[in-house]
Amino acid sequence: MGSVLEDAATGRPLWGVDLSMLTDALTGRGLLDALHADEEERAADTDTARRAPLARILATKLLAKPWWLPVFEGLDPYSDLHKTLTSVVLAPEAVAPFPYDWRLTVAYNGALLARAARTHLTRWRERVTATPGWSAAGWRQPRMMFVAHSMGGLVVRAALEQDPELAADTRTVITVGTPFLGSVKSVLALNLVNAQAKPTWLQRSIQSLSATLPGLHDLLPGYSCLDRGLDVERLTAADVARFGGDPDLAARSLTERARYRQEGFALPGHRAIVGEAQPTVQTLDEQQQDGLAVATGRHYAFDIDDDLELVRDPATGIPARRNTYGDGTVHTPSAQIGTEAVAYVYGQHGTLMRHDEVLRQIRRITLERPQSSHLGGDGTGPGLETPHLGGTLGQPLTLTATGLDTPAGVTLSVHSATTGRPGHPLTLRRDPDRTDGSLSARFTADAPDLYRVVLDTGRHAPLTQLVLVTPPDA
Repeated sequence: MGSVLEDAATGRPLWGVDLSMLTDALTGRGLLDALHADEEERAADTDTARRAPLARILATKLLAKPWWLPVFEGLDPYSDLHKTLTSVVLAPEAVAPFPYDWRLTVAYNGALLARAARTHLTRWRERVTATPGWSAAGWRQPRMMFVAHSMGGLVVRAALEQDPELAADTRTVITVGTPFLGSVKSVLALNLVNAQAKPTWLQRSIQSLSATLPGLHDLLPGYSCLDRGLDVERLTAADVARFGGDPDLAARSLTERARYRQEGFALPGHRAIVGEAQPTVQTLDEQQQDGLAVATGRHYAFDIDDDLELVRDPATGIPARRNTYGDGTVHTPSAQIGTEAVAYVYGQHGTLMRHDEVLRQIRRITLERPQSSHLGGDGTGPGLETPHLGGTLGQPLTLTATGLDTPAGVTLSVHSATTGRPGHPLTLRRDPDRTDGSLSARFTADAPDLYRVVLDTGRHAPLTQLVLVTPPDA
């Protein structure tokens, strides 16, 4: 969701530019309604992209300012990534950003990416081979490198699977926080109305929008994630519909998930950068509330043995549960599947592309230097937890630091992400309501705004997350 979307007919920005669409009900409802996928957009597939790409809404550029949305939380811009890449290539033109309409299917956007990447590679090869003395200098024939965040990694995989020649011309694919197995948060986004979250207008608008989007349904978890007590099940289209999604979109996406499980596809030169140690929803259970199915996220996953069977407690037969952590949105197994070359960082999903360690790893891989694993990938370390539905003006927010033995030497601060207006450090204390020894602080905003929460342990790159504070419901 990190691409700016505009109305093709009027040029009006619909997403990623004016934050008032998330804080002002009068502005927001209209813009969010305009993003609903129509019948043609819901049906768009690979053939559509190759034959006649859709043009009602255009993806014009990558996100250039901090953004936010319920459940998925903060999204940082990609300007630091672009600067990092252009600093280590022969010329800035070697780097080509690829914005895409994230509302639509991964397969559709993959076809568009394959075509754009081939055009970019051809032009760049022509430029390099036209450089006097390029062969004598020992330069190699240029090849592609993809750097993809989150859903972007799924789009790259679709592009390279659809175009084997492009895959052969690809040296490396770097994925950062890509949900190869899906993310439970997609279910929670579809379930917002049932969860009765606040502010009502925003949560209802986001849920209504989400239910129409093929792209969001493509993020549905394909692993066994629905806890039934003595068993755990994969989601079905009927489950998704019960939670507020579209059964047809869900069926198509879950079928594609099953195909990948059976056939697989190896990304060439795949290097994964994975956020870890963050409190992350990994599975869910279902409860009934006023006749509605409410999905509740759980911070654990299930162990699977070598035969892909559930590991059970030998005495009770209850499935073994284990916290695998993640980046706050994508749990660790989902982001690292399909590669043994993994670098772990302490970081939140939407802010990973501004993370100093992530940018360092990308720089090293681009220059063909060894990737360092850096962390152990065992889920231990500092984590940050913020309200995933945001906050309401006048109501205190609880901000939690996990994985720390003591608050000594640790600072937690909040400042405006839109104006840069600094805030004061908060006092971290043991949270008596939690049994994991977490440290918490309370923050009350003095104005509706997008706020950046920064946790600095003094020993690692600071952890950051964005939190939107909106006016109360009218």
